[in-house]
Amino acid sequence: MLGKLRKKTKPLPVFLAKPFAAIGIHPNIVSFLGMPLALIAAFFIFQQHYLLALLFVVLAITMDLIDGSVAKLSGKKSYFGNYLETMIDKYVEFFLFAGFVFAYPLETVLVVGFSLIESYAKPRVALVIIADNRDWPAIGEHADKMVLLMAGLIASSFFPKIIGFQTMRLFLWLIIGMVFIGGIQRILYAKKLIRNAAKKGTILPYLKKGLGHKPIK
Repeated sequence: MLGKLRKKTKPLPVFLAKPFAAIGIHPNIVSFLGMPLALIAAFFIFQQHYLLALLFVVLAITMDLIDGSVAKLSGKKSYFGNYLETMIDKYVEFFLFAGFVFAYPLETVLVVGFSLIESYAKPRVALVIIADNRDWPAIGEHADKMVLLMAGLIASSFFPKIIGFQTMRLFLWLIIGMVFIGGIQRILYAKKLIRNAAKKGTILPYLKKGLGHKPIK
């Protein structure tokens, strides 16, 4: 959902990317830097030093924000780089939420588990139809989770409890609910794409009529 705003904020990542491109840092290295920064953030999350954690969360997210611009400015855009930055996003996300595992074990399992299911919904449809990386109409994308995570870290730093409940726990449940709903939305959207492909006859060959599969009504 929030990922759609990336085009509107394009000048910012380009501005931030210029120093990296100027000194010749490879864009894949910029992407990779997000992981150690996320690990440091996870350490501070574990220690419940949420403002320090927020600083490194912002730095980790910034690497994701600018790596594409670094690639473009330095003339090093590549198909593998496009793939790698998305994979590193998942590592960063996992490291950040793993920092909560001792304080909030149930919430951590649910966030990571439902995020995994939601993430799988899009690539799985490519085993049924020809699919691209279009924006799917669903909440709970990487950017959405990161915004709620940062909001939770800020709120928890100043208001550890809200109405008797731990603030960070409440924000984790907000993320859980968002990702769960987003997964359902993606499944329903996949159903629509598959139905349209069946009408056009563009279902992948190994699933076409004769192998026991029926079109979605």
